[in-house]
Amino acid sequence: MRSSTLFLTCVVLAIGARSAESQSAYARTADTLRYRETTTTEARITTPQGEVPLTIEHAATMAVMLLPGDSAKAWYEALRVAVISPAGTQAPETESVLKQPFRLTFDPRGKISVVSSPTFPASFEGITDLTYQFTDFFLRLPASPLKIGLTWTDTLTRTTSTAEKSAKLNSIANYRVERDTMVAGVPAFVISMRQQLSSESEGPVPGQPVRARSLATGTDEGVVLFSKAGRMLGRQRTGTLTGGMTMTFDGGSMEVGQTFTYKNVIEVVK
Repeated sequence: MRSSTLFLTCVVLAIGARSAESQSAYARTADTLRYRETTTTEARITTPQGEVPLTIEHAATMAVMLLPGDSAKAWYEALRVAVISPAGTQAPETESVLKQPFRLTFDPRGKISVVSSPTFPASFEGITDLTYQFTDFFLRLPASPLKIGLTWTDTLTRTTSTAEKSAKLNSIANYRVERDTMVAGVPAFVISMRQQLSSESEGPVPGQPVRARSLATGTDEGVVLFSKAGRMLGRQRTGTLTGGMTMTFDGGSMEVGQTFTYKNVIEVVK
């Protein structure tokens, strides 16, 4: 896991200069925080004809503004998504998505629900689904104030369904506050994490008369940096999911194996 330099906005520096008390809630101001997120996924799809390698890339800069009450809004300021396969590279246009708002609920402990999201172009289908980008973006805090040695477990279940497709994601994450640190002069905690994941989905394959049902399970682990003033400063995690997919079409079906290994990095930027 590569190390990341975290560049903090002036507001975060100002907040960090206050009394560094243990936190059990996010600091709420009208200031806008900006994060850079990169995810690289190496996939192996095993078919009766052999193995197909894929690389899925996601790179984004996004802004998040916490509003009065439990509301928030967010938007992309830069975005690139791509799939690289033996057939070439698919990298759809993303300009139409920039500055388009997500409307969110964001409670004091970092639990987020998506109220509304931008309309993503059809060219994203089969490459990425960013509708729920922020559901698992922020650390979800425990009820007790953070302190060294504190452990907690957080669970998340997300189910979506339309007339054409459905998806379900389950995660059980275990956290431990490992130690104190300083990030660009801001007192913070280093929090380790390990997460068990399972996902299932069913729906049409874009551009083909085929439906697919996919199941995968796995784990990821990493580190979260959280300021003692109540801001998430960064997160890194790596993981592997394995499973299978059943593709159904007129006249039959086909089973394929799937393995996904990914690395995700989030960091605060100027």
